[in-house]
Amino acid sequence: MATTQRQRDKVFALVRDSLEPLDAPVVARTLGIHLTTARFHLNSLIEAGLVEGVLLPSETVGRPRKGYVAVGSDPTAPVMAALLAQLGDTAEARRAKATAAGRIWADTLIGPGADAPDLPDPVTVVTTTLTRLGFQVSSTMSAFGTHEIRMCDCPLRRIARDAPEIVIGVQQGMIERVLERYSPALASQYGVEVRPDAENGDCGVTLRLVGRTSPTAR
Repeated sequence: MATTQRQRDKVFALVRDSLEPLDAPVVARTLGIHLTTARFHLNSLIEAGLVEGVLLPSETVGRPRKGYVAVGSDPTAPVMAALLAQLGDTAEARRAKATAAGRIWADTLIGPGADAPDLPDPVTVVTTTLTRLGFQVSSTMSAFGTHEIRMCDCPLRRIARDAPEIVIGVQQGMIERVLERYSPALASQYGVEVRPDAENGDCGVTLRLVGRTSPTAR
């Protein structure tokens, strides 16, 4: 029973995070499960009110295919995917523009108060900002001048599935800019690394603040 639920959760996560409707064969291939099993889980999700069916154009002559989308999913997702594709022809170009966008995002936040310390704790600065923006911080760890902040439930996960380089760029630019705004000295002490982990679902991003004078700095 527990195995069935975990499998169903994976099916739902796949449909929920997709930028376009998915049909049962795509779900089956992506998750490595039998087509009948994929349809069983999709129908169960429909009965639970989590997923709804839509008609998709047929890839051959015949009846339209049945696709699946999460209930309440954004109907503008295909347009968003097209817009994101315009950021560049390569992953490097898209990431660079996304990094600039992340810095602009950080500038929409209210800055620190006048009583903010000259050199605030970097972990507190970053985790507070991430929480305000809808990220869920699951754990933090500090050792030898490096701070690791693990995030769950990223609000950008729908984009991350098909364009991870864009989300990496946004997160990196946003954190770099937040550190600069809180304290130029703080920003000069740390480089920002973003490490996604596709094997762990929503809990899949680790931010590393690496001391620039640390032997591990790159």
